Amino acid sequence: MTIQSMNLNLSDSLADELKLLNAHILASRGIIVTGHINPDGDNIGSQLALGEYFERIGKKYILLDEDPLPAFLRFLPNTHMIKTLSENKINSSEYDLVIVVDSGDLPRIGGVADVFTGSMKIVNIDHHLGNTLFGDMNIIHENASSIGEILYYFFRINSIEISMDMASDLFVSIVTDTGFFRYDQTSPEVHMIAADLISRGISPNYFHIQLNLMKSLGYTRLLSLLLSRMELFEDSSIAFSYLLIDDFTGYSDIDTDTMIEHLGMLDTVSVYFLIKEKKPNLYGASLRSKYDVDVAKIASVLGGGGHMRAAGCRTQEMPFDDFKDRLLGLIKDEVQAYQH
Repeated sequence: MTIQSMNLNLSDSLADELKLLNAHILASRGIIVTGHINPDGDNIGSQLALGEYFERIGKKYILLDEDPLPAFLRFLPNTHMIKTLSENKINSSEYDLVIVVDSGDLPRIGGVADVFTGSMKIVNIDHHLGNTLFGDMNIIHENASSIGEILYYFFRINSIEISMDMASDLFVSIVTDTGFFRYDQTSPEVHMIAADLISRGISPNYFHIQLNLMKSLGYTRLLSLLLSRMELFEDSSIAFSYLLIDDFTGYSDIDTDTMIEHLGMLDTVSVYFLIKEKKPNLYGASLRSKYDVDVAKIASVLGGGGHMRAAGCRTQEMPFDDFKDRLLGLIKDEVQAYQH
């Protein structure tokens, strides 16, 4: 059996959903593809892979996000296809299909939702627990590692050839959401998919270098500041730090998403969280868990969500100290319950 002919082992319901999705795509006048605010590799990689497909079949489309493309993903092919809401005027009448990727609810895509009209069919593709099923069609595969994994199934089940550019997009989607195959949702199937994508000509080392080893001097200085502010709680089982707007003065377009992982390197730490001031008085929190504390449950209390071991939330209502104390209290309760 060749890698390309491997059995997909999909449920009949998922296979039918993916075939129906392609039927909607082929029948549509125009397609808007979007994802959550503060886009990551899974979000952007999956949007680009769909864009490559639409380009091939001559379909009118736009990949539209509220926030700009992160600098660390600019190495991907054809990133010019990603458009921002603030810089593009959208004629909603030209589009009748919306595909939302990697978002647990509609508010999380930000202002892009204001472009939607009642005549548009919304397709919700996600792999997060607690998805609110906001779409007219909901393709939710909670056991999938990433949207990239779901789209791999989509392309294969519909006999759509995966080009090298699409393979690059899907590979980034998968490796960023699995931590290069370290996290819980890394199944045997994910490794087989990665093997197939690699067989199409991509180099894992190239992606490792681009994603992990191309940090700027500004990144290292902000990381040093973050680590200098680290606080420990509950017998050093909880770690916390923060970055404020003023910390970014003199630095532009620095991706800080991976910095949080440095807080979890201490052997005693079970749960760690980072608060970043994204705009004046707008605070976003990233939460991580090494073991069995469900940080998605914690984030959901404050209107956020995510996965059991990686989640996030934000606030514009609470001052920094209140936001920190609220999160810390919720985390302490969960850590204490887990320890007992």
